[in-house]
Amino acid sequence: MNSPSISPSPADDIRRYHLPVATCVILGLNVVIFILMTLSGGSQNTNVLLEFGASYGPYFRAGETWRVVMPMFLHIGVAHLAVNMLALYLLGSLLEPLYGYGRFSLLYVLSGMGGSLLSMEASSHIAAGASGAIFGIAGAMLVTGFLHPHVVPRRWKSIFGVGILLAIAINLIFGRVVPHIDNWAHLGGLITGLALAWLIPPAAANEGQAAVRHAQPIVILPAILVALAIVATANHYLKTREAAQLITDSARLTADHQPDRAITLLEEARRLDPNNAAVREQLGALYLQAKRYPQAIREFQQALRFSPFSGADMIRLATAYEESGDLAKARELLEEAVRKMPNDVSAQEELAEVCTGLKLFPEAIRRYQRVLQLAPNSPLALNNLAWLYATCPDAHYRNPSAALQTALRAVQLTAWKQPDFVDTLAAALYANGKAGLAAQVETKALQLDPKNQIFQDNLSRYRHAPKP
Repeated sequence: MNSPSISPSPADDIRRYHLPVATCVILGLNVVIFILMTLSGGSQNTNVLLEFGASYGPYFRAGETWRVVMPMFLHIGVAHLAVNMLALYLLGSLLEPLYGYGRFSLLYVLSGMGGSLLSMEASSHIAAGASGAIFGIAGAMLVTGFLHPHVVPRRWKSIFGVGILLAIAINLIFGRVVPHIDNWAHLGGLITGLALAWLIPPAAANEGQAAVRHAQPIVILPAILVALAIVATANHYLKTREAAQLITDSARLTADHQPDRAITLLEEARRLDPNNAAVREQLGALYLQAKRYPQAIREFQQALRFSPFSGADMIRLATAYEESGDLAKARELLEEAVRKMPNDVSAQEELAEVCTGLKLFPEAIRRYQRVLQLAPNSPLALNNLAWLYATCPDAHYRNPSAALQTALRAVQLTAWKQPDFVDTLAAALYANGKAGLAAQVETKALQLDPKNQIFQDNLSRYRHAPKP
């Protein structure tokens, strides 16, 4: 008696395990790139991450389009790589047999791109990792279990349903509460994976597992996208390394008092790597030193374009505006820098100095007092505040006793070796009606800087002051 024959369903046919080729290739590519990053300076080095194409909105918007592809192949540290590669292999081993290596590769790469795009649009941070693409694969599994349950083996039913839904929810919550996790990339990858799986059915949906084993020309599209991104990144890497050497050489020339040659090298570095904020900052500093204010302002503006949340770059740009005479613009930038860096001493000092130049004396005094809260032994802040207290054009804000106290501290902290500070102490003594002592102290300032005409005029004034 013959037993009845039953034709296997596509889902049953998938039970026979096949190596997930695309998953293994993607995993291998991640490992190779991680090794290259490690050899280039370390996967946790910010410069290395940017050189290898990590997602960063300002650079992407400036034309570095490969940053939409490369982040899914970059990882920050061994633990990051290990966790993502484990997740990739587990999920890829489940989904690739249903979609085939071609459609699976397309889902993976486009999901990773979706994650990078949303990350760069919604976040200001540098980001990297395969998790956006992996979330896309998880989203595709959820859609497959819902729309094409007949292709999912019975033993995998719960995984493609409640199991993957719970995994997605838990990881999104985890990414929300744990710092330094790019949940925008997770959401972007997930949404892209859901949409793509809704549009692209599994290869086994209609023709069974045989369709999965056939050649799949669609793999050419993700392969081309990744190859173009890698070539562009390699070209960018070489240029950034050449620019870095030019920066080093220009610093040596600057130290050797050859600023013109240093500027020439930095201008070449700018041509090679126009989006490099460090090049712009150093070039701007040399232009500022050479009193080429329009060029300095342009370079610092570009540095801020590529590093929009840099308080230091705001201070540099404000300094350029201040030196060019635009104190109002300098103040605006410094106030923004202080808002972003409320505890930054240099930002507070610069803002106080600009406010003094704008004759905003109460604001200047308040800023110097804030500096002294942050750095009680800042000689510059003590000296400048003492000068305001002693000589402020608006008598309402003069405070001779406070001027004497703060000026004396500044002079003591600098061991009486800073002529400007000694001059301030003399002014504080004069404001307190001690013209004789002021003349003696001013004499010390002139001993440190004998040719200073201002000191000479002050000494003459103190000596000829009327007796009390």
